[in-house]
Amino acid sequence: MNGLTIERKHGGDSNERYVLGVEGDLTIPFAGEFRGALLEALDQAGSVEVDVSGVSAVDITGLQLLCSAHRAACTRQKGFFLTGRDNPVFVESVGLAGFERHVGCSRDVGKNCIWIGGDE
Repeated sequence: MNGLTIERKHGGDSNERYVLGVEGDLTIPFAGEFRGALLEALDQAGSVEVDVSGVSAVDITGLQLLCSAHRAACTRQKGFFLTGRDNPVFVESVGLAGFERHVGCSRDVGKNCIWIGGDE
């Protein structure tokens, strides 16, 4: 698949979880679109779930956007969840980019780093 499809699921209640189903290429050509979807989700809901089970390509930009969105959610005291992380393409990309962690970064005060499992 060449492109990125983002399916948004949100009931409109600010306490509901906003789900972004991501399919296709989570790569630099689509970074702006993905960033916009993440910001919209963070603005509209109490927690955000990003489902990467349909991702067919991931680069460092996509991974950095996920990390940045998690940090933004922590700053805003909102939940951020990553599902579908067992997608082989996603697993390989995380490993090759060196994002696998055993402990969260220094900003991970809530102990819910998405690279070590988060709060699925």
